[in-house]
Amino acid sequence: MKKVKSLVLGSALALLVTGGVVQAGENWVGYNKDVGAFNGSAYTGYVGMTGYLTTGERIAFVSSNVGGDYTVDIRAQRSGGIDPNTSWIRNVGDNVKGSWERVYLNQEGEGYRLQFSNDLSTPVKVNVTGTFKTY
Repeated sequence: MKKVKSLVLGSALALLVTGGVVQAGENWVGYNKDVGAFNGSAYTGYVGMTGYLTTGERIAFVSSNVGGDYTVDIRAQRSGGIDPNTSWIRNVGDNVKGSWERVYLNQEGEGYRLQFSNDLSTPVKVNVTGTFKTY
């Protein structure tokens, strides 16, 4: 009985150590958004975080296409917290990768979305496509 109990406790501890780490959006989520003219904005849906992690949260994106010869600015927004916005990554065009790392105690139910913004001088709406994930 002691061996079984030890085996069960050891297995549970191993699961806590490996399974307690954030199991965020392991898969890339696609986006296809129209960003309004003249400093317009657009938002993706939130990609959730699960579990908990004390060392940080990460958000990554791949911008596949930005319409015309335009660029957009991109930042991530957390669904909760004291400082939900990351810094802007400016002038993102076609085939650009970017990421942020944040020091947050990850909480289940929290997530991130991307915000896209045109320049004040962009006279047309611009379509942006790509993928992003949290991890």
